[in-house]
Amino acid sequence: MSLPHVLKPLDAALDATDRSEAMAAAWEAFAVAEQVADAVAFEEGGDELQALVAAQASAAGRSLLPLPGSGRPVDVVPRPSPGADGLAPYVELLRHVQAALEQVAAGPGMGEEGRAVVREAAGKAAVAADALLATRER
Repeated sequence: MSLPHVLKPLDAALDATDRSEAMAAAWEAFAVAEQVADAVAFEEGGDELQALVAAQASAAGRSLLPLPGSGRPVDVVPRPSPGADGLAPYVELLRHVQAALEQVAAGPGMGEEGRAVVREAAGKAAVAADALLATRER
């Protein structure tokens, strides 16, 4: 699995020690995952219901996080390559989002309510990853 070149800085930012930087990267990664899910929703032979679940979970996860203070949206160009292998980089990115958000929630300086919201967003990343992978498994 290799992330498309345009996503490598985003993937690296998920490991930032600065909580706001990691959450901004997660916000952008959710946006990318939603774009990908939307793109594959109408593919012949794909599972459009799973694509819809992936898109909705990504949008829900993004809505739980604060809007990034800087940066620009990441456009996914070109479309993911065919087959489940084409979606593997995006599934892996969502798994990284889940892990990064769980780490943020476990870190210092956040109240219980904030931790609960970040953990919920991490759960949305897991749901989106599973659903995105399932869109091309049948």
